[in-house]
Amino acid sequence: MKISTTQIFERSIDQMSNQRTKVAEIQAQLASGKQIVQPSDDAEQAGIIQRLSSAFKRQEVYETTLDSVTTRLEVEESAVMSAENIMQRARELAVQGSNGTLTQGDRKILAHEVSSLRDELLALANSQDATGNYVFSGSMAQTPPFVESADGTVNYRGDDNRVQVAISEQRSMFMNRPGDEIFTSIVRSSSGQGSERISFFNVMDDFADALTTNDDQRLSRSLTEISGLTEGMATAIADVGTRMNTAQNQQDILSDNKLRYQALLSNAEDLDYAKAVTELSAEMLSMEAAQASFAKISQLSLFDYIR
Repeated sequence: MKISTTQIFERSIDQMSNQRTKVAEIQAQLASGKQIVQPSDDAEQAGIIQRLSSAFKRQEVYETTLDSVTTRLEVEESAVMSAENIMQRARELAVQGSNGTLTQGDRKILAHEVSSLRDELLALANSQDATGNYVFSGSMAQTPPFVESADGTVNYRGDDNRVQVAISEQRSMFMNRPGDEIFTSIVRSSSGQGSERISFFNVMDDFADALTTNDDQRLSRSLTEISGLTEGMATAIADVGTRMNTAQNQQDILSDNKLRYQALLSNAEDLDYAKAVTELSAEMLSMEAAQASFAKISQLSLFDYIR
């Protein structure tokens, strides 16, 4: 088979061109620090990197959501715990006020404190988070949950919806609890008059009024009702504590997931510099050898053999 000079030149040029391309690719990898500079370099590997990157970003989104939920839950926990402490004091006053040895003047003094506690509870019931949203309004975050009318009656203006947020691909949690489930009403039974539902703040107002009017029967009823509301507040603390634990546990899971995805992404994407530098040296040495060989071969002719 005859091999022309043109074929020799073309093959040598193709070989050196391929080696220069390999050298350029490795240099680009070293500059970027990535195994793949362009998706076309390895479509399958690029797809794996894209899926891992998307999964990692989803963990970050869930983590951001949980940070917001945790901040809101901390406000709720603080408000509920403060309210529970106030209710404990109100219960102490109810026990003290039921003491038959107190004079009407003594009970009026207690009534002033009860009224002050009631106002503190109303302020806590209208707590807002860092973004200005009302914590106990259900899904109506821009609406004050408890509004006091001109006659002193307090009405709940929020709704009963619980906002659910996704905290992972398979898990969600409630970030709030409506105010009327925390500052709850009670059912009051009256002899001969049946039963009626009395709101949280009406119970406090009735208690203060019973102290002012020195009404022993109503004070005894107030003690029972205040005790019930205090127990309900303790239940609310347990509920928010459970949700905070859920959020914290999920944050730990997300942190572990992020570390795992980071390791997988690093293995799939990051360049092994030591290996790449070795490959670059080998390719450059091979290219230099090919260039030297071509330079010598291109100078040969039949006259060299005749000599």
